[in-house]
Amino acid sequence: MLHSGNAGFIISRYAHFKPGHEQEGLNFVGEVLKHMNKADLNGMTFFFFQKAFGDQAKHHWFINMKSPLDYAASLEMVDHDETTRVLLEDGVVSDDGGFGSWGSAVEQGSITEHILVPQHGLDYSHDEEHEAWVPEAWRQTAVPREEQLNSANAPLMVHRVAYARYPTRKEARYYAFAWQNYVNEHLRGKVTAYLYEETFGAMDRLHMLIHLASYEAWEELRNLPHRDPEFRKLLERQMISPEKGGGTGAQAFVPGGVTDTLLVPRQL
Repeated sequence: MLHSGNAGFIISRYAHFKPGHEQEGLNFVGEVLKHMNKADLNGMTFFFFQKAFGDQAKHHWFINMKSPLDYAASLEMVDHDETTRVLLEDGVVSDDGGFGSWGSAVEQGSITEHILVPQHGLDYSHDEEHEAWVPEAWRQTAVPREEQLNSANAPLMVHRVAYARYPTRKEARYYAFAWQNYVNEHLRGKVTAYLYEETFGAMDRLHMLIHLASYEAWEELRNLPHRDPEFRKLLERQMISPEKGGGTGAQAFVPGGVTDTLLVPRQL
């Protein structure tokens, strides 16, 4: 099964459902994703998530692929599979004007996509063979694969988005990689973080998927700087050269440019 740890190309997609049409939107997306997951699309998987806090009309799904070439298979299915066509075109959404297709449940212009590709230009080996388009994210950590959490087995997932400052874009990546390596090792079995580049989107916008065994694991991660002196040293380490103004790894990012979204898997 493809997931955040072994996919080579991930589409992060979200949409806002109109007030009063949330359940219709949820039912529709659930039916489509179940149908797509049953199809043989070179292992492609579709995972559906809801925000734990905040805007409850905003829903997320992640499409996991080995390669961007696999996306063509899903487009072919949308165009030629009869069941998919019926799901997309059937009048499933009711309003004062009668019934409309699923698009009537969605706020216009709210469907947004970001392409996530596992970061593969840092410390780990490129000589090993890999099955995906690029080295998979599970290779980013020395934690044994069977002990890692991912989007298929974690009950909670934080999607972190961070904007690196252009002059310190390299330092931002090294800091993010060092941060996740420390967390993965010292919270083994509780937290697994993977780093991704956004491809075909905003330059130097980085994504991290932080997989949690429980909400308590998130609290433990948040409190790590207060109870772990070595982790605190990492946060305080000067990672930006004096020629660039100096500073810690966190200062390699745009101020206020880091956002976290806690996601809960929805049962299909």
